[in-house]
Amino acid sequence: MKESDPPTSSGNLLESIISTVGEVYARIERDQAAFLASAAASGATLVCPHGCGLCCEPFVPDITAAEAAFAAEWLLSHKPELAAEVASWTLDDRPQAPPCPFYRRSMPEAHCAIYPARFLVCRLFYASGVRNKDGYATFRPCAHMPLAAFPERGGERPSLAGEELVRIFGAEPPIMADYSAQIVALFPSEASETALILDALPKAISRVGLSHSLAGELSDRAYLKRDEYET
Repeated sequence: MKESDPPTSSGNLLESIISTVGEVYARIERDQAAFLASAAASGATLVCPHGCGLCCEPFVPDITAAEAAFAAEWLLSHKPELAAEVASWTLDDRPQAPPCPFYRRSMPEAHCAIYPARFLVCRLFYASGVRNKDGYATFRPCAHMPLAAFPERGGERPSLAGEELVRIFGAEPPIMADYSAQIVALFPSEASETALILDALPKAISRVGLSHSLAGELSDRAYLKRDEYET
């Protein structure tokens, strides 16, 4: 299995949650790709500066239980040593943050140690919008993007909406809240709860790891019963 492959779990409800998170993430990628293509066709190419990681340096994400489960499954499947390190984090013994504990300046491109499993806000930041109080999509590119054609007002890039937004970018961007609502709904009992990844991920790794252990025990029992029946 490649690191870019979505993780799979073996724990019934947890398996379904992790799979659905993967589907939402895939939908985000498709929708953002369509928006970026539309923007490029309109002459407003959106791209982060090469090697930029400025959004990760001062920031540590708050995440939902579903996002944590997806990342935990990916870590256990693809980077078990890092998963063990994360599982050992305690309140008194964990990375200093910010920056994000998975930020790696030495890594190329995204500088992210868990990029295929990155969290919702990390996926949405650069090519997604929000709705204003009137329900219209609004979008403002990151100030560090080299976007010469974008209008500036008072030395800053304004948020655009309505006809002006579509004129410059060719389409409305994906809306952050639409994907957030789908993720939050996966753990109804924890729907309103988010936690810093420093707190959420060790718990999620324990939860997903236990699910793996139980699934392994059930599989072993099934093989034993089959062997007993055959003999």
